[in-house]
Amino acid sequence: MVSTFGWLDTDSEQRRKMLEVVDLFKEEGTVDELGIGSIRDALADSLFPGTSVLHTRLRYVMFIPWLMQQAAHKPSPTEMSAEFRTLEYRLIGSLMAGGEELGVIGNRARNNLKRMPSGMYWAALGSWQIRQGDFSTEGYFRRQHDYRQLSTRTVKADDPEARELLPGSGLDPHVPPAPNDWLKAVDFQLTGEEEQYLSDQIATATQGSMLAWLIRNPPRNEPNFVWDIDNLHQAPEHLRDLADHARRFSVVIHGAALMYNLLLARRRRDDSLVAGYVDRLDQWESELLIPSRALEGWSRADWWATIQRKNPRLRQPTMQFVNRWIDLLEAGDSPASSRTAADLIFTRERQIKGGRARLVNQSALDRWSGESGTGRHSFRWPIARAHLGDLYAARTAS
Repeated sequence: MVSTFGWLDTDSEQRRKMLEVVDLFKEEGTVDELGIGSIRDALADSLFPGTSVLHTRLRYVMFIPWLMQQAAHKPSPTEMSAEFRTLEYRLIGSLMAGGEELGVIGNRARNNLKRMPSGMYWAALGSWQIRQGDFSTEGYFRRQHDYRQLSTRTVKADDPEARELLPGSGLDPHVPPAPNDWLKAVDFQLTGEEEQYLSDQIATATQGSMLAWLIRNPPRNEPNFVWDIDNLHQAPEHLRDLADHARRFSVVIHGAALMYNLLLARRRRDDSLVAGYVDRLDQWESELLIPSRALEGWSRADWWATIQRKNPRLRQPTMQFVNRWIDLLEAGDSPASSRTAADLIFTRERQIKGGRARLVNQSALDRWSGESGTGRHSFRWPIARAHLGDLYAARTAS
């Protein structure tokens, strides 16, 4: 019987997304309990294209091409792939020998690591045009093998025009060379050459994004949310608007997450949890009005146009849920005491989970930890902030 997850081996983008979902479910605060992940991701991809919750440090986008280039010296695609996997394991030890631990993928699992760095950063290599083409690592090695054979035949033919038609390697030819002995000991600090290359490459590939703008315009603070950077007022208008949409949505949808947890606490008949979520909802309502003023002057038409430009396949039920939640808030309803709010959240969970919904499934409710999905949406800003920090640090060092 063929596994229903066979596509994970051949579709690197789908595999990456599945791994991101798995990671999100490990973090109770960020679980997408109400099915608004498509909106969250549309905003994150607009602000910080190429980033992923699977990322740790930016220099991995240098390590992976270097490992691929080294493994490509083996004689066959099969041997190249095996060598590449061996080198990915070896990279763990090299980073630890270089004094790194935090952010090292596999620092505990070592040779038992299953989720390799190449899988985590593969989409970024494509988004930032360091990987030039839609192929897997296995496809890259097959290409190298074929290229080597074609190159040999072309040289024998001594045909200058044929040599000009040889395909590229699949990696940007301007990737800086690897340092000497880097697989013995290496750290996450970018060299000046690497920083310049990555800054230019990412900014060009993601032109018009917040990520590209911040590469050239470092803020002086490191806030928890991108809309709190101190130089946002200097950004182009479309980026200020995008950050403002993200801020408003983060505030608004947080109340729905709190309401969901309140309903679970009520169904469990846990008076302490109920009181806690009622209090948190009261605090959130105060924030919604002042200081965030999240609903004040918010053009929903512009908001949805922004989301649908990035995700034209956004599902109507998702839009309807968000619109009805905003309608309820604009009407002045207090969610904690609103039957309409409770019905909306109940219906939405049933809509996306069916019989597995905690609000109808006692077994699922029993597995609830007491808090799920209450983290504020930051749209991958913490990841982008770390990557930008690596670039800024390299500039200072050089």
